[in-house]
Amino acid sequence: MSELEIQQSILRALSRMSLAQQYKLLEFINSMIAVQRVEKPKGILRFAGVFDASDAQEFRLR
Repeated sequence: MSELEIQQSILRALSRMSLAQQYKLLEFINSMIAVQRVEKPKGILRFAGVFDASDAQEFRLR
C-alpha cells in the first residue's frame, strides 16, 4: 500500500468516526509524533544494547 493510499484510507475512516472518536485519534497521533521527537543518544550511548555478551567478549579479546 502506498503512502497516498494509506492517507486516503485514513480519511475514509475519519468520515465514519464520531467527533469524539476523531478527537481521541488526534490525541493518539500527537502522542506518536511527540515520541519521535525524543533525542537519540550521542556518542557511545547510541550503541547501548546493540552488542550481546559474545560480541562484548570478542572485543575484550582483541
